[in-house]
Amino acid sequence: MDASRPGSAGRSRDHTTMHVPARVPDAAYSHDRLRDLVRINHELTSSLDMAEILQRIVEVGKELLDARYAAIGILGDERRIKELIHAGMEQEVVDMIGRVPQGRGLLGAMIDDPRPVRLSLVDADERSVGFPPHHPLMRSFLGVPIKVHDALYGTLYIADSRTETFTAADEELAEALAATAGIAIQNARLFDASTYRATWSSALADMARRLVEHDDEDQIGHIVDEVRTLAGADLAFVALVTSEGHAVVERASGDDAGDLSELSFPLNEMVLTEAIFRGESVLADGVSRAGLGGLAIPALSGPSMIVPFTRHDQPPGVLVVCREVGGGAFGGRDLEMGKSFATHINVSLQRRELLRSQRRVAVLEDRNRIARDLHDHVIQRLFATGLNLEGVGAMLGGDAAERISRQVDEIDGAIAQIRQSIFALRHDEGPGAVNLRTRILQIIDRVTGQSPGTTHVVLAGPVDTVVSGTRRDDVAAVVTESLMNVVRHAEATRVDIAVTVTPHEVSVEVTDDGIGPGRGNELSGLANLRRRAEALGGTFALQEAPGGGTQVAWAVPI
Repeated sequence: MDASRPGSAGRSRDHTTMHVPARVPDAAYSHDRLRDLVRINHELTSSLDMAEILQRIVEVGKELLDARYAAIGILGDERRIKELIHAGMEQEVVDMIGRVPQGRGLLGAMIDDPRPVRLSLVDADERSVGFPPHHPLMRSFLGVPIKVHDALYGTLYIADSRTETFTAADEELAEALAATAGIAIQNARLFDASTYRATWSSALADMARRLVEHDDEDQIGHIVDEVRTLAGADLAFVALVTSEGHAVVERASGDDAGDLSELSFPLNEMVLTEAIFRGESVLADGVSRAGLGGLAIPALSGPSMIVPFTRHDQPPGVLVVCREVGGGAFGGRDLEMGKSFATHINVSLQRRELLRSQRRVAVLEDRNRIARDLHDHVIQRLFATGLNLEGVGAMLGGDAAERISRQVDEIDGAIAQIRQSIFALRHDEGPGAVNLRTRILQIIDRVTGQSPGTTHVVLAGPVDTVVSGTRRDDVAAVVTESLMNVVRHAEATRVDIAVTVTPHEVSVEVTDDGIGPGRGNELSGLANLRRRAEALGGTFALQEAPGGGTQVAWAVPI
């Protein structure tokens, strides 16, 4: 066995330019090799595509050193081989072998002690652990480290020389090729980093421009789409923490985005929760193995980037970007990009709230204008019309006067309803809130919408300012159940609803002109209203209305 370790005699080289072998056995052969090396040096250092460079290195190594096989083992985490670029082996053989060598035995020794190794018989070396099943037999071996800025990037392996063994000249040639490869890899890295940063900067500039030029509330969705695309990810989403300690997905991008949309999930995943509440961006192996909110989404188990961000006077939010298992880990530059985009997301959220506030102010101003117009013009005209009709009725007398009086009462009722509407317009409780007046009107519209009869409602007193919380729900339930009873059983043509609020009590009366309460037992819904009133220290009555029909009277203290 011929095994040597150049460097044992103290030889060490730092290849920053093309290395020319010092000794060759034949001048003509040496000249051809030197010419090939110059050509390859120019070819490799001119390319900026990493995949192309790596594949070309192994093909050139196999060709220059007249070998049957060549490969580059690229280092990953924990200084083990993460990827193998090869030449000379059929793809179906590669598929039969299966997994990439992990860097044990001889290959591992070259990682731990990155110096050239030249062997005439691989199996004879004490560090060799043999070949995996289906791997072709290889006898001679030559391995040299590939370094980028003095850091080990990987190892160039040349195997099975067609001339039976590799020479010292072959070793020097392989070292020269590895040095050229290191320069080419560094150039490709710099180009890739420059391209990445340019793309990222352009996207950020586009985001800033959109924020200024567009009043679109869905800027966040656009940002999340951009992050996922730039990061080469399978899934990206923004979640906002609620005051109840849950998180709600605000926007999502990717194949599973529809499942995640508006999903609420508890913050019980340690990786995600710690990142949010520590305010520290992290790279993780996965967000959740069990899924979020009961959803099993493959990308959540793969390499992930978690970027929390603070929100003014509100709980924090988080940007999460994921790749499926095997998709490749994120790096530091990805995390920096994520932080920049998280800042834009935060600005977009603030801008959205500002736009909504401006629109709410515009709506309130419009409501106030409508309220003023109703009060100053419509009510005054109706009031004047009522006075005029009363005067006409007094002059006519008799049956005509009585009919006119009833119409004046209708006008007074219309004036009362308009005043209630004015009050509701001027006392909106803010975004998403439905005050009790509005809620009662919505219930009436929903329940009696298909009824042929007419409905009259009177809301008296400070309904929206005094009645609140669960008591508001109680009043809504009474109105709903009473109206449902009328619609289903009373056969009424008219329903009168009166909700009255005093400083100490709220009461609801629902009166219809239908067939009356009858002789049977109280319907279950009305029995529930009785129990509700009694539980609150109030009263409930179901009785025949004056003039026929049914009256439900419910009252509780405030």
